[in-house]
Amino acid sequence: MSVNTPNSNPADTLPEKRRKQCAILFSVFLCTLLLFCCYIAFQAQSTQKHFIATNTALYASALDAQLPNSAKDLPTEQAALREFLLSEAVFPDVPSYGTLVVLHNGHVLLTHGQNILSYKLAATMAESADTNSSVYIYDAPGLPSFYFCVVTSQSNELVYCYYEPALTGWQLLWEGLTVKRTVFLTMLLLATVITFSLLIAAIPMNPKGERIIEITVPDEPETEAVFGALPYFSGIIIDYHNTDSNPISPEILKLFDQIISDNLTVNKIRYQFSVQRNSDCLQYDMNYINYNLRVLCDSLKMNLFNAAPDYEINIYYSNAVSTYEEMEKELLYLHRNLRYSLILGYGKRLSMEQIQSFEASSAVVDANAANTIQNHLRTRAYEDLYDYLRHKRDILARYQRSNSTHYSFSQVYRFAEEAFSVIKLFFQENAFEHPIIQTTCITILRANPGFHAFCEYLISCIQTYQCENQHVLSSRNEQIMNSIYTYIEQDLAGANLNSIARKMQMTDSHLSRVFKKNTGSNFSEYLSERKLEEAARLLVQEQKMKVGEISDMLGYGNPTYFLSRFKAKYGVSPSAYRKEHLEDKTARKA
Repeated sequence: MSVNTPNSNPADTLPEKRRKQCAILFSVFLCTLLLFCCYIAFQAQSTQKHFIATNTALYASALDAQLPNSAKDLPTEQAALREFLLSEAVFPDVPSYGTLVVLHNGHVLLTHGQNILSYKLAATMAESADTNSSVYIYDAPGLPSFYFCVVTSQSNELVYCYYEPALTGWQLLWEGLTVKRTVFLTMLLLATVITFSLLIAAIPMNPKGERIIEITVPDEPETEAVFGALPYFSGIIIDYHNTDSNPISPEILKLFDQIISDNLTVNKIRYQFSVQRNSDCLQYDMNYINYNLRVLCDSLKMNLFNAAPDYEINIYYSNAVSTYEEMEKELLYLHRNLRYSLILGYGKRLSMEQIQSFEASSAVVDANAANTIQNHLRTRAYEDLYDYLRHKRDILARYQRSNSTHYSFSQVYRFAEEAFSVIKLFFQENAFEHPIIQTTCITILRANPGFHAFCEYLISCIQTYQCENQHVLSSRNEQIMNSIYTYIEQDLAGANLNSIARKMQMTDSHLSRVFKKNTGSNFSEYLSERKLEEAARLLVQEQKMKVGEISDMLGYGNPTYFLSRFKAKYGVSPSAYRKEHLEDKTARKA
């Protein structure tokens, strides 16, 4: 260090007493401010811990109220239990900066919220804490501090862990400030500044010509910057799935992690590694100086595709922002957009306003979807089922017309899950071997992104079943036709399409289509012909019955209508028909 000093003059120096007064006053000012800030920080930490403990207990209570009351009713396998939770539980809203983790036997089943820790760290945090709603802190090199709380389910074997970043620095002080504290601090600082200013004003100015002391400090060696010290933050989400619909292997995941780490290391980008596999994606939070993320993502996608050509890979990255909090908001949008890509198709981006509009909608696609599809499959009404799925498939157009009803992702996925599960169960019950039995709804949506493609996939599955079971269908059609003829003969006067369809547990349209396909005529035409044939038989064999009685017996409410229909078929009136056939009968006897 080199120091340049001015020309000294004892007359120009401050009196020793006055300098000490200023130093003491300034020290009191700083100490007062520091103590007050410490008090505010302590109150803010206590408040945050209290809210975390209270909210964790509420989250656990809310989930327990939805899940079975006994652990016996829960699936025993980890994969089945996770699938059960995704389909049965409606998770409570958590703050955008917090995460709710559901564990079972020390294994993380799934996360809900913005998770910036790995599954392994979340499980370690849960195991190291007592499940008594106490709040603990987690510290790790290169990561912000986290408060977390663990609660054990009161009715089953699940463990709920909630964590969120601990407030630090100015954010901690800001959260701890209240109106009263702010007013008091403002008055205290104002009084101190006024007093300090009066003392400074009483000190004589430095004489002209005084030179200010200049201190030159040599450059210190550069030290490695910690996470959060560099100017830019960005997040990368890597979404991948196997095109063969097989579960991803641990070896592939390890290979992906190695390739991504190598790329980031080669490009000398400082990053915070964070893996999320709740939805088959990897997430990287990065703090860096300056780099073109598009170049990095293009390089990553090429290397990942070359290493695993059987996988579909999509990479999303956020804008470069100046704070970690802004990056979290960007990633929250990317995660939501990634979720909506499952029903809209990849490459279709939504604005945050559109997503919020969809999420605010409570419209239901079809509350009776499972029963409708089940009935169509059970009665072999395949054409009706195809029409039904194609009609629901057109829901995609609703996202493209601003004046149409919007559906949230959860409502569209609920319909997809119900349709998928019913068809899968039908194949299993009928011992029909098909790849759909070995997969899940979310896997199909990833392999066939977009609700339109998903419905087409379900239709192709049912068409395959229909094609490979034609001999069964032919026998079934014969049974259906025999039943229709029997019901008609049992009640010729009261028979109609609707009543017979109800007896056979079929829809009117399906019964009409089956009848037309097997006879070549419409049901109403056949029924009319059959009634007129029965009327002709009664006219000849039941000579004592009047024409009006026969008309009523066969369900003709209007005798005039019966006469016109009979004459149109046989060319003569019923009375003339009877007379003619009776004379022929008498002549043959003679």
